[in-house]
Amino acid sequence: MSQRQNTREELLAEIAGLRQRIVELETTQTEFSQIEATLRKTEEKYRSIFEDAMEGIFQTSVDGRFLSANPSLSRVHGYDSPQDLIESITNISKQLYVNPEDRARTMEKIEREGSVRNFETQMYSKDGSIHWISMNIRAVRDKFNMIRYYEGTMLDITERKKAEAALQESEERYRTAIENSNDGVAIIQGYTLQYVNRRFLEMFEFPSTEEAIGESVLTTIHPDDLSRVRDINQRRQRGEPVPSRYEFKGITRNGRTIYVEVSAATIPYRNATVYLVYLRDVTERKEAEEALIQSRNALESLNRAKTKAVNHISHELKTPLSVIQGSMRLIRRKLEPTAQYVSIRDLVDSIERNLQRLFNISRETDQIFRLSQELEAVMLVGDLDRLWQRMESLSEVPADVRGHWNSLREWIGQYFAASTQFFQSIDLYTFVVSVVERMKARLPGRDLDIRVDGANDLFISMDPQILRDIAEGLIKNAIENTPDGGSIRIGLEQKDDRIVLSVTDTGVGITEENKRFLLDGLHHAKETDLYSSRKPLEFGAGGKGLDLLRIKYYSLRFGFDISFESNRCVHIPTDRDLCPGNISKCPAIRGTEECLASGGTTFTVSFPVRKRSASVDET
Repeated sequence: MSQRQNTREELLAEIAGLRQRIVELETTQTEFSQIEATLRKTEEKYRSIFEDAMEGIFQTSVDGRFLSANPSLSRVHGYDSPQDLIESITNISKQLYVNPEDRARTMEKIEREGSVRNFETQMYSKDGSIHWISMNIRAVRDKFNMIRYYEGTMLDITERKKAEAALQESEERYRTAIENSNDGVAIIQGYTLQYVNRRFLEMFEFPSTEEAIGESVLTTIHPDDLSRVRDINQRRQRGEPVPSRYEFKGITRNGRTIYVEVSAATIPYRNATVYLVYLRDVTERKEAEEALIQSRNALESLNRAKTKAVNHISHELKTPLSVIQGSMRLIRRKLEPTAQYVSIRDLVDSIERNLQRLFNISRETDQIFRLSQELEAVMLVGDLDRLWQRMESLSEVPADVRGHWNSLREWIGQYFAASTQFFQSIDLYTFVVSVVERMKARLPGRDLDIRVDGANDLFISMDPQILRDIAEGLIKNAIENTPDGGSIRIGLEQKDDRIVLSVTDTGVGITEENKRFLLDGLHHAKETDLYSSRKPLEFGAGGKGLDLLRIKYYSLRFGFDISFESNRCVHIPTDRDLCPGNISKCPAIRGTEECLASGGTTFTVSFPVRKRSASVDET
């Protein structure tokens, strides 16, 4: 029994062991299933990474064949699928690399170092096009340290390389432009020069770039302007408003004084805020301006002396002329009852006529003198306004300077004879028609076709006397330069926001030389030795240019425009060629139409449109 018992116990123990072993096996199977599931998830995760990666992932054999490739790699090289890439490329070095020696160098480096990173090379796509590739490759070795295969990633960097090339080209272009610029260019941090171009070195006579870099820019400023430039720079550093462009007196390394125009802008440079400064040597311009100012001052001095002399002579003539005129009237009264008067009456009449001409000249001289003063005042105010704009663009103008400036403009304005207080809304058509009819009444013996064409109901805001001077002056000019048998057209129309008055004649026209000076005033378009005084409105009566001078003054004073176009008669091309004054007497033409087409002038005055109020009846 004892033996049986032992056998039974052994069997039970063996069964228990088997049962324990079964339990262990069941536990191991569960763990195995878990491990297998985890492994499956890991494989799926890494396969997803491999399949969906933006970079091309690959394995290649030592002899240069693809062992595996992901979809991104096939897309990089233009193949339909990884399988297409693997089957098509049997020799990576010859089929992919534009320069096969690049792969040889890569393999040599991997042999030495085990891997390469960010290696850039050019490769062919399936269609034969070339693109840039960046690669990371490492060698996978066996337990005997022999290379089994290579694995790594590829990234298409073609667009980046294009951008880099474009940037490099742009940098080269701008570097060339800056280095060959006619302006000096500098980068300044604080007061220290960080960069200068060739022209900067030339301007300030630095022997080399090394001599300039690190120098204080204040060494290039003349002591006379040092405090002003330093103040501008300090305000710029504090972020306060400063002029974008200004001028200063500079000094070169050799002590020579130059004048410099500078403009500056704040830019980032090497992780710091600096100033990009453009400098232009304006020494020649300043010297020319100084010479011009001196010349202008001399001319103005002479002009003032001439004006005073003419004004003085005109004033001094009035007294003796008045005495002579009075004496002639007394002589006439005493001699008229006598028999001798008949024989000298023509002489007395001639003396009185010429006395009247002298009075007219004196009166016109006074008008010229007054208009010249007013014209100079208008131009001076314009100069002051332009100078004021220049000053405001250079720096902040103090309030007291602004006040003095306005007082100066008001003082100069006292020379303006006319004022807008007399402006009225005028029906231009009605006004001009009345002027033309009145002038026609003063044309006995003249054969001219004068008409007013254009729109009615056009209103301008103007002093009636000023408008009368303008209209009469232009029509008178046309009448005196148009031969009998010719025509004059006065046109009225509105163009956009302007009302236009034009006077067109078929007269002799203006030579090219005279066109340059005609609107300067006091200029008559005829050779002086051929000039002779005639009654107003006669052909060739000419004048002293007083009417045009007056119109020019009005245009500057009241803001309307005056211009002209002219063709000189082809049969009398120079000022020494004379027109007979009557189309029927011209030997160069065969009829009126030929004369009308041979020359002529149009003066145009353009007024701003005003709102209509009440019209002025021109009587």
